[in-house]
Amino acid sequence: MKGNLFALATAVAWASAVVLFRKSGEHLSPFRLNALKSVLSLLLVLATLKVAGVPVFPTAPFSHLALLLASGLVGIAVADTLFFESLALLGAARSAIVSCLYAPFIVAASMLFLGERPAARVLGGGLFVVSAVFLTQVPEIRLELPAAALRRGVLLGAASMASTAVAIVAVKPLLPQYPVLWATGVRLLGGVLGLALPPLLHAPSRSVLGAFVPQRAWWLAIPAAVLGTYLALLLWVAGFKYGAASSTAILNQTSTLFTVMLSALFLRERFTKWHGIATGLAFVGAALVAL
Repeated sequence: MKGNLFALATAVAWASAVVLFRKSGEHLSPFRLNALKSVLSLLLVLATLKVAGVPVFPTAPFSHLALLLASGLVGIAVADTLFFESLALLGAARSAIVSCLYAPFIVAASMLFLGERPAARVLGGGLFVVSAVFLTQVPEIRLELPAAALRRGVLLGAASMASTAVAIVAVKPLLPQYPVLWATGVRLLGGVLGLALPPLLHAPSRSVLGAFVPQRAWWLAIPAAVLGTYLALLLWVAGFKYGAASSTAILNQTSTLFTVMLSALFLRERFTKWHGIATGLAFVGAALVAL
């Protein structure tokens, strides 16, 4: 039950942040936006570790540390940059259809690598959620969008979801052994190290430095980072620590529906009767998973 509550809270926090990221992405490139939110979130986690009295350097085997760092590199440096690029191409509502791949990827990976066997109730709930997501997005697909942009946005979004799934499932067995704050901080450190590679490899056009120059985009990007990376990431890791990977992923998937509703309110994207029906289906699915 605790894991389910963390998973639903993650969905709400992430959906709220996506709307803010969508607007701030109009002024910052996906790479720089990812760098800004990752560095800021890492600093916040380090400060929280200090306040909470959690050791910054607990005793941990090198193999565990390396796996957590690699998880952050793949799940933050790679996956989040791909997500922001997809978001910039498709918009908040359209990109939601691609994010529905997240739960199936997690469930498949947890079955394949962790040996989880989700109960029929969980799979049924997942079917409700994923069906609702597709139903919500059908009207959006009909809106005009260049075929090349649509194709590229979908591929980037799918790659982002696959990377996210592999990154978290790989460290799922380690999470019960360490504090959520510390595990989150190590993953963020891995992500920041990964984002530092392009400048070190002399790729000035992809340099992260421009993200840290005070600018208008900060008014949205900083709150989005705090909400969507610091808070949501802590809740997300906690959800996987205390709950089954498949159930947690399916409940996380409801973020798509929250994103659609918030996009209609704040980004003036359409909200139709299909969105209302889909929202009802999603919460039925979430309830089945959470029981």
